[in-house]
Amino acid sequence: MTLKKVKKQKTDNYSRFFLPFILIITAIVFANMLGNDFIDNWDDQVYVLNNEIIKQLNWKNLKVIFSSFYIGNYHPLTMLSYAIEYKLFGLNPFPFHLTNYILHLLNVILVYLFFKRFIGKSYVAAITSLFFALHPMHVESVAWISERKDLLFTFFFLLSLNSYSKYLLIEKKISYLIWSFLWFFLSLLSKPAAVCLPLVLALMDFYHHKKVSWKTFISKIPFFALSFFFGILTVFAQRKTFYDPAFFFSFFDRVFLVSYSIGYYLFKVFVPFNLCALHYYPVKSGGLLPTEYYFALPVLLLLIWGVFKSGRFKHELIFGLLLYFITIALELQIIPVGQAIVSERYSYIPYIGIFFIFGQFFSYVKDNEFSFSRKIRSIVSFVLVIFIVLYSFLTHERNKIWKNGEVLFTDVIEKYPEQGYGWLARGLSKSSKGDFEGAIADYTITLQLKPTYNHLKAFCNRGISFMNLNRMDESFSDFNKAIKLDPKCAETYFNRGSAYYKTGNYENAVSDFTKGLKIKLDPMAYYCRGFSKFSLNDKNGACSDWLLAQQYGNLQAAGMLEMYCK
Repeated sequence: MTLKKVKKQKTDNYSRFFLPFILIITAIVFANMLGNDFIDNWDDQVYVLNNEIIKQLNWKNLKVIFSSFYIGNYHPLTMLSYAIEYKLFGLNPFPFHLTNYILHLLNVILVYLFFKRFIGKSYVAAITSLFFALHPMHVESVAWISERKDLLFTFFFLLSLNSYSKYLLIEKKISYLIWSFLWFFLSLLSKPAAVCLPLVLALMDFYHHKKVSWKTFISKIPFFALSFFFGILTVFAQRKTFYDPAFFFSFFDRVFLVSYSIGYYLFKVFVPFNLCALHYYPVKSGGLLPTEYYFALPVLLLLIWGVFKSGRFKHELIFGLLLYFITIALELQIIPVGQAIVSERYSYIPYIGIFFIFGQFFSYVKDNEFSFSRKIRSIVSFVLVIFIVLYSFLTHERNKIWKNGEVLFTDVIEKYPEQGYGWLARGLSKSSKGDFEGAIADYTITLQLKPTYNHLKAFCNRGISFMNLNRMDESFSDFNKAIKLDPKCAETYFNRGSAYYKTGNYENAVSDFTKGLKIKLDPMAYYCRGFSKFSLNDKNGACSDWLLAQQYGNLQAAGMLEMYCK
């Protein structure tokens, strides 16, 4: 038996331990996130805590889940997962975190199985899945309950890739292609970011056949058709959430913003420090972006040039980088959504392409394909171990930052103290815990900072905190300032209506609830207006409002109808 065959046999013997080892390490590193709470001042509030749609698992709500958009998104399977958890466990955060935890472990398994089958190298599969499992940039997707959609769509996305790899490698059985399509459909129902999958399948064809033929393209027509449909659906869903930075950034600026985003994610692969839940758009000075934004484009062009000059490793580099570019493209804020230029959760699938390059490089070094000396190969192995240990430590520590909303946004404030939103969000968390004095202090700082569009919520929420402390004059003052900023904000009228009710001014309370309801339908507002009318001895009006509140989903109204409106 030759030396090469002996080495291969040893690798095969060891490879059966690779996946169990990776899963054990991943389970240990992420275990401390299981004790985290909801992020009560960010998306967990709207997706779970205050989401009436998930709180009754019936046919009516199932129809709503699958036939409507929610907060600018269409991801019915993700919403269904929340509804099932709420049905079984209520608002206990542990099961929600446990589901994310298990989904991440399943995704690690699927990454390993995909590369083990498609590339046929255990070391490539092991390194790729190990880096995917432990990288600190992935904490946001795993530790944040609201990012269930990332984990769920990735799960089905990877199942689709695994089925397609079987189609390519096992006599092109049509059943594997059908399964790939079905998994793709479920991935789209979890998060529309899966629309890029047909291009990834085409990339797999290129890697496997060294070319893409018309025959392979035709087999993907159903994939592209479904992708196009969900792409249009997503544009309709998010059309009201688009953030237009045209006032601040020219087309020329946006070229550098996009190139910066591409480079940012690549840079954080190697230097995952100074992570943050929010990375704001840059502030221009003298009409110019910060210097690093202008360096990003030439560095990327240099990287592309280096890939095409890379010789025997070029095929792997092209595959890995194209996998990264294809899956990151929709997250580059080409059409801006929200106030963050980059978000760590967007790296969850794209980094698989970069980690594949790491795995292939290590495999080449191990097999001495580069003719490195034994000392160099030992150094490469040592560096690999250092990175894995570093990533494991940073990920374990980063999980702690997602403990709750107050801890998370204290971290945001430390990174971006000049941005008002961090103070506003932390104030919300303090208020939800009854720390109204602390909330007022944070809202006050928000009002001293930019951007000014945070000021409306700051006035409104500070008014609520003043009301809870019975400082009613200050409360009314803040509500009045909020209404002056935006006379069409229904929540401000509802809150001022509550303040009027608390001070016994029931007529003004009814007036404010009515003004708010003309702007926005709200079951709780009908419920509260009913109390105001009841206090004015308008029993019929109160019963009418409680009936409307019940019809629109307010469960508390049933008790009032039973008690006073028989």
